[in-house]
Amino acid sequence: MSSASTQPFPTVAPTPLAVPTAAFEVLGYLCVVGIGTLCFLLGWLSPNGAGVLTVLLLSFLIVLAWKRFDQGRHPCFLFLCALLLFQGGRLLGFCLGVTPDPLEIELFTPAPFSIPREDAGIVLLAIALSAICVYAPCRWHYRRIPPPGDQAVRRYLPYLYVVFFFALSAALVKNYLYLQYVRDHGLYLTFFNDYYRMVANVPLPVRLIALLNLPVFLAIFVIEKRKGLLWMIAVLYFGVAGLYLATGSRGGTLTMALVLWYLARIKSSKRTRVLVPALLAAILICVAIVVDATRAGEQYYTLGPPEFIAQQGVSLNVTEVAIKYQDLFRPHIASYLFHDLWGAFVPSDISRYVPGGYLSWDMVVFLNPSISGMGFGTGGSYLAEMYLLGGLGGVMVLSLLLGYGLNLMYACGSNAWALIVVALILPDFLMMPRGDILSWSSTLMRDAILFCPLLAGWWLFSLLSSIRGPSPKTLPPGPYGPANA
Repeated sequence: MSSASTQPFPTVAPTPLAVPTAAFEVLGYLCVVGIGTLCFLLGWLSPNGAGVLTVLLLSFLIVLAWKRFDQGRHPCFLFLCALLLFQGGRLLGFCLGVTPDPLEIELFTPAPFSIPREDAGIVLLAIALSAICVYAPCRWHYRRIPPPGDQAVRRYLPYLYVVFFFALSAALVKNYLYLQYVRDHGLYLTFFNDYYRMVANVPLPVRLIALLNLPVFLAIFVIEKRKGLLWMIAVLYFGVAGLYLATGSRGGTLTMALVLWYLARIKSSKRTRVLVPALLAAILICVAIVVDATRAGEQYYTLGPPEFIAQQGVSLNVTEVAIKYQDLFRPHIASYLFHDLWGAFVPSDISRYVPGGYLSWDMVVFLNPSISGMGFGTGGSYLAEMYLLGGLGGVMVLSLLLGYGLNLMYACGSNAWALIVVALILPDFLMMPRGDILSWSSTLMRDAILFCPLLAGWWLFSLLSSIRGPSPKTLPPGPYGPANA
């Protein structure tokens, strides 16, 4: 968690060769995809061979994103990593020798089956084209931005700390009660087949106050520059989140660690080594493996890192089924998107399953109806939704829009308020390869509502502070004094 440099940020003007270089990079990748597609159509390239080529393409794009975006100082880098893990995990497992047939559909089905060769080719082509279309606008428009200034927001820090510790206490109570209920009622699957009763186990005021924990924590992390305090609030936040991890729900907490790394990169103008994100990824994989082992109440660990990576790639099966059986799922795409839009307000509970509501629930009912009432879910896939919306053309157009959105998020990093908003919705963007394309907007609406009580609290805090006496006109020397202003 590096702090922002006190040296003036060097403004880097684009060189005359920047745009042609970006164009040649994208054209080169499109040529590779075109040649690979031609070889596949002519029968010179097997589906598994095309899968290996897809892994190589995604891997090189990630390396390029690391290099071109100042050591990953752009959300596009993290998104491509998530795409490789969640959509290419089984393909990576094939390369590592742990997945004999990466394109075989094994998810929840009692009898694994393969899709036709041409459909497998479309799946791999959709992954490759989406990755290129996401990378292209980010690379084309990339301009290095300075770290966000804090002059306009640092006065809110005392108030944010008060709210943070208050909300953290409520989150501690909520997570403990959730953990207690989950242990008594079916472990991790309780989130999906008994969610409403689990939530009712926690008093409503506690749940409402706990909602403030994450946005306030992220606001402090963006504004605060003192490393000691940054480490303290991070340890406290993840200490309380550890209770939530113990329930078996890991996605939100582990993704937040990646978001904090990104925020630290944006706040700093210093270079970083590739060892730092590699070590962070290794730690997150180890934690995820441990959480996975406790989901079913087991006390031993059955997955190694290669098997875990292959397991995370099961979202590829969702994409395959959606493309193969598009006529079955496409009539419900409007309903899928509508329900995705309200996901932050109405969590999906399969005990209230209605056909055509959520793609993930329709997918598990299609693959194995006998387990659909137990709470099992497949997760989603932004590629599946894009393809159902408009085929390969829809994948390309919507991926370009996604790339422009990621680039806009990066550009917002020079403003502290905008960076806080980015931090709130970035987890949903990173989970798109195994989620949906509209969850970020649902999160944004929820957090916009939370801003109202925070604003009212700030007015009350300001009033109480003014009663105590006028604030000093100047700050003493220190992290927020004139020396560093």
